[in-house]
Parts: sequence; structure tokens; C-alpha cells
Amino acid sequence: MPLNIGEVIATKRREKAWTQEQLAYAVGVSTPAVSKWETGATYPDITLLSPIARALSTTVDALLSFQNELSEREVEEFMRKAAGIYESEGFDAGWSFCEKMLREYPNSIPLKFHLGNLFQSFLLLKPGIDQQGIQACYRRAANLIEEVLASGHAKYTYPSTIILVGYYAMLNQLDRAEELLDNLPRMKVDPDQLYPSIYALRGRHDEAIKLIQENIRRYLPRISQALDVLCAYARERDEMDKAFSLAKINYEVTKLFGVKTEIAYPEMIKGFASQGDMQAALDYLEDYAESILEWHYDYANNPVFDKLAEQAVDMPYVRKVLAQSILTDNGYAPLKEEPRYSLIISKLCKMVETETHMFDISDG
Repeated sequence: MPLNIGEVIATKRREKAWTQEQLAYAVGVSTPAVSKWETGATYPDITLLSPIARALSTTVDALLSFQNELSEREVEEFMRKAAGIYESEGFDAGWSFCEKMLREYPNSIPLKFHLGNLFQSFLLLKPGIDQQGIQACYRRAANLIEEVLASGHAKYTYPSTIILVGYYAMLNQLDRAEELLDNLPRMKVDPDQLYPSIYALRGRHDEAIKLIQENIRRYLPRISQALDVLCAYARERDEMDKAFSLAKINYEVTKLFGVKTEIAYPEMIKGFASQGDMQAALDYLEDYAESILEWHYDYANNPVFDKLAEQAVDMPYVRKVLAQSILTDNGYAPLKEEPRYSLIISKLCKMVETETHMFDISDG
């Protein structure tokens, strides 16, 4: 990693209103030596770092741009930039950027936590990745999150544990996953279920309603994911009617509450295909594709979540990941001979190409 010590020396020197000659005299070197430091042509000898720091009323750490911790704003900025690189330049470029940041700021626990969790959203965008490659990514990320957990940082202890359980399940390291779960405290009562009553008694009705809506929005995806898992179990046991019934319940629940139904579509499509009803399967696939093309968070007109609707949020990379999940899922194989399937897929491919191009232009 290149040092910017010359820039720091020049900045600190100017802050003191010193010339290069004055700094050279104070440190005991020639003026051309100072000039070379400031232009980056050479670095100061290590034995001169302390004298330079004293002369410039700073520290050696400041000269070397050493930063033990990043601010929340800086971490958010690195996250935003990393996500942009993942999306516009591809998975490998995003992964490399994250590794570079982690080498540059090895002591930042928040950075390790966020960058160690970011890659999952973009893994499907890496073409041709095999199971070995996927596991390598999860193993590296697990090591990072383990460092976060070992730091004892209170803010990240619980979420790091939950993330690691998922990572070790992916890596089939089930003993470690179970150990982590065993160490979690058993929560008998969720405080967020009780706060609304307190808020209401205090007359803070808007806060009570907002928290109730947040609770519903938080638990609905868990219910949907649980139904999806039950559906998958039924399919594995060749209980196709049961799987289809569970898929329909999942789809109707998510649709009833007006939340995103992406997780419920795949099993509905596969259910119709397994029954030989290709046209119904294609109908749902078409709806699924349209929901991806129009994907954004906006609950402004949803009476269940209207207090949460600050503004619509558009996240193009989510559309790309969802589209890629269709392209890589062998469960849609029975539909590939259907002409409508090709039309649907072509729309998704065009969207991915267009948004990638638009992102490149706006980023440049």
C-alpha cells in the first residue's frame, strides 16, 4: 500500500507557515530532501519520523496516516463505494476493493462487519462460480466476522453470531454453527412487542403505530422464509401436493400484506410446472419478471406500512441479483422449451445490461 506521508508533511508544514528550508533545518536534512519527501520521490528514513513529527507538532501515526478507527460516515461511504464497484465492475472487482480496504484499515471492527456481510448480495453476479468458489468466499467472510465477534464489540455481537450461523451452515461446519446458537441468550420477550403499549398509554400514538408496523414488516419475511423451507422439504420428500399448497399459502400471505413476493414466486412456478401446467407456470414467471423489473420499496399506499413510507427506494443491484437467480436456477428447466420463457428471459437480460450501462455512465 503506497504511503502518502509526503502529502501529510507538506500539509502540516504549511499549517505551521514553514518553508521547506525551515523544516529541513529543524530536522537536520537538506532542503532537496524535504522536497523529495513532499513530491513522493522518496520516503524519510525511519529514524527521522519522530523528529519530523515533533517539528510539525503532530504524531508518527498522523504522518503515516494511521487510523485506528473509522467514523460511521466513513464506513458508510466505503460500503456505498464497494456496492457500486460490485454492481458496475463485477464481483471480483468489488471483492478486491473490499480486501484492499480491510488491509488499509485492519483495526476497524465496523468495516470488517459490514464488508464481511456485503458480498452475499452480489455473489450471484459472478459468472461461472462453482461450489468451491462460493465456499471460499464464505470461509473468508466467516473469518472476518469471527474477528468481529472476538473483539467483544457490543453492537455487533448478536448480529455477528447470527451471520456466522448462516455462514457455517453454508460451509457445513455444523458443530460451530450449533455452538454459536447455544451461546445466544434465550430471549423470552421481545421488547418491541411491549413498547407500543407503553407508547399508547403515554399518548405517543404515532410512535406506537410505527413500531407495530415495523414489527409486522420484520416478522413477515421470517414467516415467508419458513414457509419456503417447509415447501422445499416437501419437494425433497416428493410430497408435491403439499409443497404446492405451502407455496400458495406463502404467495397469498405476502400478496395479502402487500410486501415483496419475490421469495414466494419460485415455488409457485415450480409447483405448476411439476403438475404439467406450463401456461400457469409461465404466467407466474412473467409476473415474477415484471415484479423484478419494477422492483422498489414503496409502502406509501399500503395501510399496513404507511407510517414507514418515507420515500421510495430503488436498488438496481437487487433487480440484477433476482434476475440472475432465475437464469441460474435449474428448477425452471421444464419451461426452457417454451417460447414465452425465452421472451421473459430476454427482458430480464436486457434490463441487466441497460442498468449496468447506466450505472457506468452515472458513476463516471
